[in-house]
Amino acid sequence: MDGVSPRNSTTPLPARTDPGCRRRVALCKAGPCCGPARGGTGGRVPPGPPGPHPPRPPAGKGARVTPRRRSARSPLSSQSARRVSAGRRKWRRRGAAMAEARPLRLLALHGYRQSARRFRQRTGALRKALRGRAELVAIDAPHRLPAGAEDDPDGDDPPRGWWFSGPGTFEAGEAAAAPAGLEESLSAVAAALAEHGPFDGLLGFSQGAALGAMVCALRARGDPRFPVAFAVLVAAFASRAPAHGHFYREPIALPTLHVVGDTDGVIAAALSRELAQCFVEPVVLTHPGGHFIPAAAAQKKAYLEFLERFCPGQGQAERLEAGEV
Repeated sequence: MDGVSPRNSTTPLPARTDPGCRRRVALCKAGPCCGPARGGTGGRVPPGPPGPHPPRPPAGKGARVTPRRRSARSPLSSQSARRVSAGRRKWRRRGAAMAEARPLRLLALHGYRQSARRFRQRTGALRKALRGRAELVAIDAPHRLPAGAEDDPDGDDPPRGWWFSGPGTFEAGEAAAAPAGLEESLSAVAAALAEHGPFDGLLGFSQGAALGAMVCALRARGDPRFPVAFAVLVAAFASRAPAHGHFYREPIALPTLHVVGDTDGVIAAALSRELAQCFVEPVVLTHPGGHFIPAAAAQKKAYLEFLERFCPGQGQAERLEAGEV
């Protein structure tokens, strides 16, 4: 050797052709880094500030894009907080409305020569039409009647009645001089309301509807034994007995729905309309049938519209279920 140290040699070193090196030289703040001849570090790349990030590949097949997540500790904006609060209030109102939307309970009064069991058997279509809106609870009239030709004399379900116009008989159009049994029936209705209640209203058929009208009259006068808010009276009539005339002397201020059959051969339609005039703003529903409780689509619609007046929670719950606030 000639004693010349390679460190002190002035012989230029061959140029580096590595493209990565040229990129690092362009980005190095301390100057060229390709060797001692240029004041570099002899091929070692000194630490420096990082270069720019490579561009993100476009989303597509084989590309995975991670969604940006909000920190769990980051506070909600005022607009988001208002939306959350409004949503909570909506669900609280919906829960309260559904709690209030219980079915109405109606005390059912059967007709003459019927019973609670027979009434239930003959009102299956009505109970189906009112399902979820109203529940019917039928009770027996207190007076047992002599068995007729159509009755089973050995059965445990004898026919019953609410009062008599004669000894063991009843005629709706008879002006009975000495009607019997009404006070016992009024006491039976009061006991049922107290023991099996609470009830929202009454539903009566034929003689049971006539009794229901008397209960409405007493309720409108403030009688505490009969805490009902409305009545549905089917094939009803006003008693012709002079002793019962006090029930109809004053307009009866209680909401009622009167169902009248145009071809009713037992209780004439004129008698039912006459009773309806004893009430303040009665609702009258007519149907082309006879002596029965109709439950076709038209009558079902009228029943539900009338009952909806006394169960506002149901309408609110339905509106909330439909998305209304």
